[in-house]
Amino acid sequence: MTLQTDPAYVFERSSDEYMRLTRQAALTEAMTDRLFRDAGITPGMRVLDVGSGVGDVALLAARLVGPHGSVVGIDIDGTALQVARARAGTLGFQNLTFNEGDVRSAETGAHFDAAVGRLVLGYLADPAEALRAIAERVHPGGIVAFQELDLDPGVPSRSFPEGTLWDQTGRLVIETFARAGTHLRMGRQLYGSYLAAGLPAPAMREEAIVGAGPGFAGYAWLAGVARSLAPLMARLGIDDAQQLDLDTLAERLRDDAVARGAVVWGPALIGAHARRP
Repeated sequence: MTLQTDPAYVFERSSDEYMRLTRQAALTEAMTDRLFRDAGITPGMRVLDVGSGVGDVALLAARLVGPHGSVVGIDIDGTALQVARARAGTLGFQNLTFNEGDVRSAETGAHFDAAVGRLVLGYLADPAEALRAIAERVHPGGIVAFQELDLDPGVPSRSFPEGTLWDQTGRLVIETFARAGTHLRMGRQLYGSYLAAGLPAPAMREEAIVGAGPGFAGYAWLAGVARSLAPLMARLGIDDAQQLDLDTLAERLRDDAVARGAVVWGPALIGAHARRP
């Protein structure tokens, strides 16, 4: 495999960030569950979860495969995996293990029935090359299913009406991802990446976090994303970030949206799945 430098991981690795990931997973779990079910993940399968982090996708997969299946999670962040192991133990999962390493080079054991991941390929230098390495861990006929964001800075907001504080904050988030070198359009890159990796054309689906009214959990989610990105925004010299006032951002996002009667729209989350030839 050609060695390349991966884009910077935009978030700080900290206990606060690990908590944010878990809250974010609660908003996206149903979308990922639908993708995995569509892909054909069923009880009894052996699944490899790529980029496990604190374990949310691995826990979802473990529930789908049931006690007669198993899930192996892999991530380069050993501290996050400690959190994942603790969560799995607390929840009583016996079919779930976590290994530290880079899936492109680490030993993961025998071939799997499926390899899955969420929000991981966008941080890799060559997503197609990574998918090829991942697919090699899956037996012929096995499933490769990934879900990635599509962050297009050139598309007007899908929220209504436009011009909310939600929109302003979202643009700063996208600018930070762009300047860090992340694959902004990874969701739409999935199709070409699958083909370049030697996989069949994937089936695809797009969903998004959408909400309105005072009780929408997305306000806290977006404020949490901005808080985790704030150190990188400062290092990149994104001056507008200083105006976010992170301590009150969630409340102001809510109050602004409610006052405008707005429906706010998160970035596209695009899933793809195919079976290894």
